[in-house]
Amino acid sequence: VEARRVEAATAAAAAAEAVEAILSGVSEACCVKWEPLPDTPTMYADPDTIYGELEPQPGLRLVPPVRLLRSEWVVARAAQLRAVPADRRRALTLPRRQELEVLEPSAYYSAEEVKALPRGPRNAGFPMAVLAVSHSWESEEHPDPHGRTLLMLADAITTAQAIQVSKGPYTWQTLPSRVAVFFDFCSLFQPPRAKEEPPIGEGPTMALRAALTRMQVWYAHQLTTCFFVTDGNTETANDGSHTPYHERGWPTFEYHVSAIGKAITSSGWPQLVDVGLGVDTLFERGVPLTPAALEHLLESKRFTDGTDHGLVLSLYKKTVQCMIIGASRLIYSSCEWGPDEVRAFAAAWFSLCDRLEHFSLATNPIGPSGVAAFCENIGPGTLPRLKFLNFFNNQVGDDGLRCIAELLRRTPPHLPMLKTIRITGKNDTTPDGKHALEEACRSRGIKIEG
Repeated sequence: VEARRVEAATAAAAAAEAVEAILSGVSEACCVKWEPLPDTPTMYADPDTIYGELEPQPGLRLVPPVRLLRSEWVVARAAQLRAVPADRRRALTLPRRQELEVLEPSAYYSAEEVKALPRGPRNAGFPMAVLAVSHSWESEEHPDPHGRTLLMLADAITTAQAIQVSKGPYTWQTLPSRVAVFFDFCSLFQPPRAKEEPPIGEGPTMALRAALTRMQVWYAHQLTTCFFVTDGNTETANDGSHTPYHERGWPTFEYHVSAIGKAITSSGWPQLVDVGLGVDTLFERGVPLTPAALEHLLESKRFTDGTDHGLVLSLYKKTVQCMIIGASRLIYSSCEWGPDEVRAFAAAWFSLCDRLEHFSLATNPIGPSGVAAFCENIGPGTLPRLKFLNFFNNQVGDDGLRCIAELLRRTPPHLPMLKTIRITGKNDTTPDGKHALEEACRSRGIKIEG
């Protein structure tokens, strides 16, 4: 266990060093030293992390690293594109940020306007009306030269704003009528793609480099919504025009970093949407990959710029250090996880989560085997600060309760700080199973909810 903790700390330090190397190139060129927001366990839940990326930065020649598009502009642009013949669509494809800011400045929200957009409901954690788009590039010069991604995105936005997604007794809200859209080609300054193109200037260059060191924020942040424009059943999947979504490096990173910590709750709108599968299909979130697993996966993916491989891996390491290893709360509710997913998560992450105080697997069909998978990955020093354990609606059964009771009777005490276990909801238990758990909890002063 100690060896894994040292390995994780070493990896986090290496990731920070790799990103710092890029940051140093930005700060050295600045007349005022530019400092990014610090990486903390709370940064991915704090709306100021998002707002800070939209503000003019003194150290970046007063240039905001990121601009967000108005969703109504995106939809209108797609309507214009759809209205013309295919051979004339190139003129209506999405422009680069440096061009769009000049040609149509009203396409963008100001930072203050983004702050003023209505937030989602309290029970969903007050999600922001900010939509991050993950997509593959069809060519090195332009991500969407034929407008196909734009059309899919606009259709997805309007559909998500019109229909409510349901599953069983649960119904999600619709996407807000106005959302601020992060689309890399329009949101970040773009470097010259051809030799004859002039440089974009010192301020935009620094802003781009600064934004690249924070790309994970738009996808991993718990309050943003992510649309993955995967290939699904579209004509672009097999026509040879580009490398499909799941074979690209950046999209693979964005897809997996997005699913680390976002809530899945019908109290709000779906915050993870695979556009290729359909807006009406709920996203199935898998177990977060370890950095080693992502590194192995990225080996088979295509990057336009080979140096980006190291950058995205570094960003992922920084993200899991904050969102999983350094977290005090981990909520993996309604993920459709079973025993295998519980076992995989516990084996990969529990030994590293020394700060974790609240852990929830609520409304996952884990059953007694899932509880056993949880318990078998708890050793004497595992999750030393855990106080609250949520097995709401997990169909744990009497065997699951007895498994927890056995864990609590072990010596030396396992989960020494545990104060509350929640077993309310559909758990298929009987008084006999509850009695076994009550006896074990009574001797430890642990409260049972349910």
